[in-house]
Amino acid sequence: MAAPRQRRTAPKAAGETAAKSAAKSTAPASDIARRRMERRQASGRRSDARWEEILAGAGRVFTRLGYGQSTLEDVATEVGIRRATLYYYVGTKEELLVGLLHDPIETMRTRLEEVAAQPDPAPERLAAALREYVRTMAELPELFIFLSENVHQVMSGPEADHIRENADRYGRVLSQVIKSGADAGEFRDDIDPSIAVLGIIGMFNWIHRWYNPEGERSLADFGEVFIEMALSSLAPKG
Repeated sequence: MAAPRQRRTAPKAAGETAAKSAAKSTAPASDIARRRMERRQASGRRSDARWEEILAGAGRVFTRLGYGQSTLEDVATEVGIRRATLYYYVGTKEELLVGLLHDPIETMRTRLEEVAAQPDPAPERLAAALREYVRTMAELPELFIFLSENVHQVMSGPEADHIRENADRYGRVLSQVIKSGADAGEFRDDIDPSIAVLGIIGMFNWIHRWYNPEGERSLADFGEVFIEMALSSLAPKG
């Protein structure tokens, strides 16, 4: 039997593979990213500035009314645009929440990873990580919206995958810091690190329920007290 005839294909032009890879890497990762890119390409800086205005307005509305009670019409009124104009940028309230939280959640995660990678003892890395947590909350008040909502339920679509992944990764990295301390004898070894993380982060996350920016103590002041409590609870017995 004769060997099957092979089809000859023209060699790819130089750089074609690299170009495709580059295009793939810069392609929007979600519908909201695609929509934002399309709007910016269509209208340039004006569209980009309008999107930032919409996000800022959404943040104010979600903070004032709560995410669950807010509507796209509330956001449109806050920004001073028609509802039809808002729909030109987003189709759902979830897209606005994703847009608000995308960068802050990633910032929090990257700051933790930088601290966790340091060669310092685990107690120092944990304290530094929690200080960064508090600092990020102070710098990026959008995170208070994240903390006041059950994001895993609110954000059910694929557009929120990036936020969920960053939040989960944050917990894993912090758990690794605590485990390394237990392995080195710097922390007690009779507590599951993942459970310790739930308790510590839960303590910090609850700040949004009662913290008053106009009060006598700053967010950093409360953070230092909580850090001391966390370190004391993990200190080796005896």
